[in-house]
Amino acid sequence: MKKVLLIGIGGVYNYGCEAIIRGTVDILKTIDSTIAIYYASYNYEDDVKRLDGCDVRIIRAPKFKRWSIRNILKKLCTYIDYIPFMDWIKEYDTVFSIGGDMYTLNSRDDFDKSLPLLCEKCKKLGLRYILWGASVGKFEKNPKALRFFQKHLTGVDSIVVREKHTFDYLHNIGITKNVVLAPDPAFFVAPELHIHTKSDHNVIGLNLSPLSALYQYGNLKDAMERQVEAIVRLIEVRKCTILLLPHVISTDYNDNDLAYMRDIYSRLPESYCSFVELIDSDPGFIGLKRFIMQCDFVIAARMHCAVNAISVGVPALFLAYSEKAKGMAEYVYNSNEPVISLKDFEDTPKISSLLDNWHYPLEISSLRTYDFKNILK
Repeated sequence: MKKVLLIGIGGVYNYGCEAIIRGTVDILKTIDSTIAIYYASYNYEDDVKRLDGCDVRIIRAPKFKRWSIRNILKKLCTYIDYIPFMDWIKEYDTVFSIGGDMYTLNSRDDFDKSLPLLCEKCKKLGLRYILWGASVGKFEKNPKALRFFQKHLTGVDSIVVREKHTFDYLHNIGITKNVVLAPDPAFFVAPELHIHTKSDHNVIGLNLSPLSALYQYGNLKDAMERQVEAIVRLIEVRKCTILLLPHVISTDYNDNDLAYMRDIYSRLPESYCSFVELIDSDPGFIGLKRFIMQCDFVIAARMHCAVNAISVGVPALFLAYSEKAKGMAEYVYNSNEPVISLKDFEDTPKISSLLDNWHYPLEISSLRTYDFKNILK
């Protein structure tokens, strides 16, 4: 493994994706400092800025005009399991598929097989194909997807999953020989940053996302109204201050935590605004750690926001809208009790009781001693 290509994400405006790239680079460079690591970016200019200081070579991923002959052929080829125009990829020896949520059903129970087919083509060209830091499934609501992924995943050289629910699910559908459970690469980003003393200010970090709200509520207007009320109740019961933590800043409002939480903040009763602070900036995964370190707890809809908190020693309560949060909590806390549904954020007594009785120890250093060399040799 000398020349590696990372592919499968739309851009590192999602801090979780940024963390996966930064963590992956650190892991691979620890194994072999001579490995050349490339990232195929569909959002080149923005990604170059956001990945400043990361030892990765960013290249422009080929794009196709929507109605060009190439794009039409490319779309048609997804139905015959073939991807053309792949000459640019032959110079690499290993491809890491790093789109952590690309091997799942979407909110409409549909699936996109373009990335898996691209990776299959890479394998046919002689590259090693590794599904990396992934959550996979469940597919039972779409039998066509289940058949496709059962066949596809059998042929992957190595499936390195980041949480136990995925590991168990793959075994349940017959994918066993090539599956390994390993820590999420995000845990290996900026390990020098961690809290040393508990805050004296009773601060709760809160991450809410429009994407998760759409999964749970169906529309953002209802979601915002109910989450504003939940924030007010949490302040009243906990006598706390709230730090709003964006973890995805997208051009699409429906996937933009910062824009969504701006609107939530604007809807708060005026008398409560002084108890709430919005991180109204774009600090990136590492920069946000410094705000998270000011918190006593973090409550997060984005799984990687919870991971970000855990990695600096701040207890994190997962607001789940998919199976991956449950699997991650079981992996890091050995319990799924620190996971509640997004709608349970409205259950203030339940949240308050969880925080008052928190008993989920975590030794992050034990995660960081994982030997990736054994699974990537």
